[in-house]
This record gives sequence, C-alpha cells and structure tokens, in this order.
Amino acid sequence: MGMTPEGLELLVAAIARTTPGCGLATLVAIDGGAAAGKTTLAAALAERLPASEVVHTDDLLDGWDDQFGFWPRLRGDVLEPLAAGRAGRYRRYDWAASRFGPEIGVPVDTRTLIIEGVSAIEACGAWADFRILVDVERSERERRWRQRDGSLDANAMRWLDCEDSYFASRRVEADWVIGRPVG
Repeated sequence: MGMTPEGLELLVAAIARTTPGCGLATLVAIDGGAAAGKTTLAAALAERLPASEVVHTDDLLDGWDDQFGFWPRLRGDVLEPLAAGRAGRYRRYDWAASRFGPEIGVPVDTRTLIIEGVSAIEACGAWADFRILVDVERSERERRWRQRDGSLDANAMRWLDCEDSYFASRRVEADWVIGRPVG
C-alpha cells in the first residue's frame, strides 16, 4: 500500500470529515493500476471507518474482455439505489466459473462505501465524495502481480497494457495520491 500508519490515520481522518453524497454514505473511490495496493488500502480503510462496505470492481467485470464495462452495473445496481435511499445490489463475477454468481447486497445504512479498482474514480463520477489514486510504477505492479498470482500470462499483459492506455489518455483527478513522489 505504501503508507505509514500515521499517513493512514491522516487519510482516515480526512475521509471522516467528508460530507456524504451518495445517500447516507460517503463514497470513497480508490483508483490505480492492477497490483498497486488498492485492495489492501480498501481493507485498511474499511477496518477503521464505521459501517463500511467495499465493492471491488473486479467483482463487477464480465471476464477478461470487460475491463472497463462494469460502469453501468456499478452505477445502476449500486450507486443510483444508494443515492436514492435504497439498498444496492450486484452480482459478483466468479472468475473460475466464468459467470456471475449470487446477488450481494449493499445496505442502505452504509456510512462509507469504498469502491476500489482500475477506473473507479471515473466510474463513480459525481457520486465520488473522496478520490484516492494509488500510483505505482508498472514494473513494480508486474512484480507484485507475479508474487500474488505466480505469473503474468497473455491476459495479464494485455490487461496491464489496457490500463496503461487508460491512464495515459486522461488526467485522473484525486483528493489524495499515494505512491510516486511528485516532482
């Protein structure tokens, strides 16, 4: 994740001061490339922020060829209902079975909704109350991917190339950046 314990506590305090804008929830969008540490950061924040729910965008994908196609599912099934005061729900993709599994609920009384994944900031759009970018060099992310999954196959390399294209084509606006120093 690349944060000191003190830095994490400062981040938690900044999020806690943020006014909720997605129904009762403060929506925290955590963006960055694969293997940058987004999932670890989301878990650390959820552990420290009361009534938190985490949605991993990988769970909303429809396989390897749907890297950025989850946006309508996230918006229509989770964000719009919560913003309207209703529970959200989505179906988690089962990567081993190559299909969506049973429905998962996101309670209406969620206080902090953490959406983590590549393009999460843009996918959440105006619903994002606090935007975090985890910026890690590709070579380090490749190393972490190999460590986590054992290898980088053709799907993984294509995935990383698509991410590089995505981030090269836009300027991601964030309230908090973790990773490479600016300068």
